Amino acid sequence: MIRRKKEEGRCFNFFHFMIDLDQGPCAIKRLRGCGCGNEYVSVTPDGDIYPCHQFVGNDEWKMGNLDDETLDIEMKDKFACSNIYTKEGCKDCWCKFYCSGGCNANNCSFNKDINKPVKLSCEMERKRVECAIMIKVAMADK
Repeated sequence: MIRRKKEEGRCFNFFHFMIDLDQGPCAIKRLRGCGCGNEYVSVTPDGDIYPCHQFVGNDEWKMGNLDDETLDIEMKDKFACSNIYTKEGCKDCWCKFYCSGGCNANNCSFNKDINKPVKLSCEMERKRVECAIMIKVAMADK
């Protein structure tokens, strides 16, 4: 990527290295991540409410139903309270403000707990950010 840009004047975008290292997302996104279960939810055609589309069909994570006019506030609060300071291993990680503790659905699928990040995902995210920083430095005007 660097050689192509510097030597040939051509570039291409690779999503995984396109990280805003200067500003980044707002503070709440850095702390809590995507906002599933609070800032947005998924609603099925039957009116069932889930924290996000990746939880759909898993009755354990059903938050309520539009027709019944129900909403599990405790579950909503569980997601609201989940952040980089409550997630296992995040507090001391140098990359925490870029991944925000990973995907809650992914954490739940692999570790049965939204507050237990997937270690492989952590390693991949750290390498992704490391590469993005390296590219930014390499492309900086001297």
